[in-house]
Amino acid sequence: MNKMARICLLGLGLALLVVSVATAQENFKVGGVAGVRGLAGHAILPPAKALFTNCGPGCTSYNTGSGYYICGTSCPDSPGQTLAMGFSATKATTFVKALGANTNYISVAGKIGAYLLKGDPTAGPTTKLAKLVQHGTIPDFPTIATIKYTLKKGAKPVSFKKGKTYFFCQTEPTAGAEMLWMVSNSDLSSPFWFQEAGTCINPAGGWLNATGAANGAALEIN
Repeated sequence: MNKMARICLLGLGLALLVVSVATAQENFKVGGVAGVRGLAGHAILPPAKALFTNCGPGCTSYNTGSGYYICGTSCPDSPGQTLAMGFSATKATTFVKALGANTNYISVAGKIGAYLLKGDPTAGPTTKLAKLVQHGTIPDFPTIATIKYTLKKGAKPVSFKKGKTYFFCQTEPTAGAEMLWMVSNSDLSSPFWFQEAGTCINPAGGWLNATGAANGAALEIN
């Protein structure tokens, strides 16, 4: 990855990342959630049907220019940031897989810690429902990929109740690793919560609500 020099803009709460390419990348914080803009990518729309999606069928339509940090406790940009996107089922159904758009921003080897959580749209995530397994390797920036997350083979099936709110959560257990979870193009209404320390199942300092303050992270649930 290209070396960067950070320029702090006092009074604006921004930090520009100056890179040796044609366009700069800009750190941003909306509703308290930290991310980076100025990425590049390409989205394709395959046919599919999902229980929930804010990133098109197959989760291939998302903001390829902006992503939220999913950071280990000593990553460079937003240490400890963990995100959770909420969804609800229109009918009782069984979980199959989750899809999220991710990239490894600084090429430090790591793996997303992904969970399904119970919760409430106005109170946020609460208790663990299931731990998920990441399939495949998250590619190094600037490549972005739709990553599949499922239950571990042989795990007890997870059922969603009609009308209940659940959360898909991403955290980074490797201290120095820094992933991005790409931003949805238009989802300002789904429950969107984050924390600045801790993990999906050990939220040190508690969950913070960013619902309506920023577009949520790109997610599909099947």
